[in-house]
Amino acid sequence: MNAEAAFFKATGLSKSFGGAQVVTDVSLDIGANQVIGIVGENGAGKTTLFNMISGIVRPDAGNMMLDGRPFSPKNYLGAKASGISRVFQEQALIPNILVYENLLLSYESMFTRLGQILDKKKMIEMAKRIVEPVGLDIDVRRPTSDYSFSKRQLIEIARACLVPTELLGIDHPLVLLDEPTSALEKDDEETFRKLISRLRKRSSIVFVSHRLTEVLELTDIIYVLKDGHLVERLKSSDADERTLHGLMVGRDRESDYYLEARQIDEFSESNVFSARGLSRADEYADVSFDVRQGEVVGLGGLMNSGKSEFGKGAAGIVPPDKGEVVLCDGPPEAPSIHKLVGKGLAYIPAERLTEGMISAFTASWNLSLAGRMENFVNRFGLWRHRHEQKVTEKYISDLSIKAPGPSAICATLSGGNQQKIVLSRWLCRNPTFMILDNPTRGVDAGAKEEIYKLIRDLCARNVGILLITDDLLELIGLSSRVIIMQHGRIAKVINAPARSKPTERQLIEAMLTEVTPPDPDLSHHGSESAS
Repeated sequence: MNAEAAFFKATGLSKSFGGAQVVTDVSLDIGANQVIGIVGENGAGKTTLFNMISGIVRPDAGNMMLDGRPFSPKNYLGAKASGISRVFQEQALIPNILVYENLLLSYESMFTRLGQILDKKKMIEMAKRIVEPVGLDIDVRRPTSDYSFSKRQLIEIARACLVPTELLGIDHPLVLLDEPTSALEKDDEETFRKLISRLRKRSSIVFVSHRLTEVLELTDIIYVLKDGHLVERLKSSDADERTLHGLMVGRDRESDYYLEARQIDEFSESNVFSARGLSRADEYADVSFDVRQGEVVGLGGLMNSGKSEFGKGAAGIVPPDKGEVVLCDGPPEAPSIHKLVGKGLAYIPAERLTEGMISAFTASWNLSLAGRMENFVNRFGLWRHRHEQKVTEKYISDLSIKAPGPSAICATLSGGNQQKIVLSRWLCRNPTFMILDNPTRGVDAGAKEEIYKLIRDLCARNVGILLITDDLLELIGLSSRVIIMQHGRIAKVINAPARSKPTERQLIEAMLTEVTPPDPDLSHHGSESAS
């Protein structure tokens, strides 16, 4: 390795798709044993830059050097052979195969005898060598789906970070991490930090994250991208969140980031949604509460609290074993997604690519997927294609979606713009009640602001919202009331009026302090004051 020169160097990289320029003249240096951060809004070009480095797409212009030699991978396989490994923004594991099979996927030929017989014992031994240094307490012989989303994310990180050295014998790999921590639990975040500290001793790391505090903490140098251009390179020690945010979005971060001044704290007695004794075995039990017109009710808890499972149950996606819901003035009924959607319910899932959209299809197709048939079909039963295009154009404009137009394939859009397409699908139905499960996961600071504004706009139109989120500041900032769940039950309800918000410490204490199930009356309008 040449100690004088950068371990990896890119000069003048540019890439366009269908006439839309995505990356323009970007240059960067990555030193040996450095951790480099790349930040920017969704659509800034971060993922496309990673795609060029890892051989998934070829740059239109520019060149790359790896350890002093010209580097121009023909495909991802070629990049991996050269020591480039990667964690993608969306999980790339196959849930229904064993953990060790996922860890060593595409490397099976290295574990065959006589060219045909697969030596599973050696594969298991190698898989253990990969996960044990990470501190992952898992059995590599179990199905990947047995583990939580957070643990699966750590498995993927372990694969990217340690396969190059442990399996391929590469002395100094270049590891690309695209939003690796967006789905990690708190304990797993600490495991990740320890892994980065260990890995940097024999690797170079490029780290993309929308969590600016994390980038500042873990990196040596930060590159800021905006609209495909490199706008700044600065030492992490010389930067702070406000500086980075201003460079990313071209303006200072709003002091009222969660638009608390627009929060509605006085409500009529009109409920848009009521849950009555919803229960599902091993997931949640006897959950009851109301959501009023224009109210944001936050649902928080640890990863095993059952909050996301409850969201799917309340929407009727995975129906509960017992209990009923009431939507607006309708009759009490067992939740059914088909019935509830027709009555004004909207549901935004946490995993947009697996549950929220079909990414290989166009923006217009995805937007109209859940639309009322009468909106997109004429009286003769024919699809109103022009109307579909016009509606899509409206939401592209209204939500500032960075897409060439309605015919853009969703897989080519950034994560934040994909999320806006998912939101648009339901907004065109004019919902009365929305369940939002981690709506800003993997979304940059600028796009988060736009989603927060959208939530306040919806509340102003008397739409009720159940906000399920792992982000404590988001939970506090947006909610009028916060319901904390423990082991599938409501543990505490905390008022969160705009002028008297609870603290993160109060919420964490409520999540960790074991309590007996509260009086059912607490889960309706009565609740504990934040003060």
